[in-house]
Amino acid sequence: MNINRRMAMAGIAAAVAAPAVRAASGWPERQIKWIVPFAAGGSTDAFSRLAAEQLSNALGQPLVVENITGASGAIGLERLARAAPDGYTLGTIPNSLQTMLPYVTEIPLPYDPMKSFVPIGGFAQFQYVFVVSSSSPIKTLDELISIGRTQPGKLSFGTTGPGTGNHLATVLLARKTGAEFTYVPYKGASQSVVDLLGGHIDLIVDIVGGVDALIREGKLRPLATTGARRLPLLPDVPTVSETIPGYHHVGWFGLYGPAGLPPAIVTRLNAELQRAQVAPKYGSALVKLGYEPMPGSSADLDAQQKREYAQWGAILKKT
Repeated sequence: MNINRRMAMAGIAAAVAAPAVRAASGWPERQIKWIVPFAAGGSTDAFSRLAAEQLSNALGQPLVVENITGASGAIGLERLARAAPDGYTLGTIPNSLQTMLPYVTEIPLPYDPMKSFVPIGGFAQFQYVFVVSSSSPIKTLDELISIGRTQPGKLSFGTTGPGTGNHLATVLLARKTGAEFTYVPYKGASQSVVDLLGGHIDLIVDIVGGVDALIREGKLRPLATTGARRLPLLPDVPTVSETIPGYHHVGWFGLYGPAGLPPAIVTRLNAELQRAQVAPKYGSALVKLGYEPMPGSSADLDAQQKREYAQWGAILKKT
């Protein structure tokens, strides 16, 4: 390559990089949009708004949540993927959308989950809990697994849909133990709880905050939680891994930007996200609903999403 061509190529590269450099050096100078791919009122929305409030105070600019729903969250994520990578459009991506949905959706996604976004950092993580009605004869996870093995399909499990976190908690259990369950789909978790209490199904898996009140009232019996350690909210409830070594399944919410987001902006946002998670208001909200902080760098979140993406790919391609 001659010197003139090298200079021309260098000029093009500088021109392409210039907007990102300018964005990083003066950022933020105006309002930032925060896309949530689910409707207002749910846990994803609630924690996104809490985190956005903390970051707004730290950055000196408003972070405004916009709920863009549809196609199991894919429409909101498509909007994020197509946004300019200037730091003024961010979004929440739960791990169910990032690492599980790609394998169960019947419609091709209009983005690449591993290439269309830049992971900034996690801001909440949570465990699921296997629960039965308090009137159920099943007292332990061992008993549940035993019935699933010796009487395949006898036990019915209420799920909010294929590929959702609660569905995959049981798919993973079945894969690791050889147990078989009959899946009963519901449009929402609330109806599955009603049917569980009414004796119409045998088992559900829900986020701890979704059933904690019913557990405390003695209406539901928790069998096991799905994380690596016992939850402070349910200290007497064992983890699945205490019975099935190697079992681990948690949900999380991550903050992402579109591909090409300048590293300086990623670093600044991650630092503020870490501070937000130790703020009293945010921390008390986490504990109240059975959630936990999710500290870590952008690289940590990237490694986790890639690990889970590979794990669920191996499982769901065989399911």
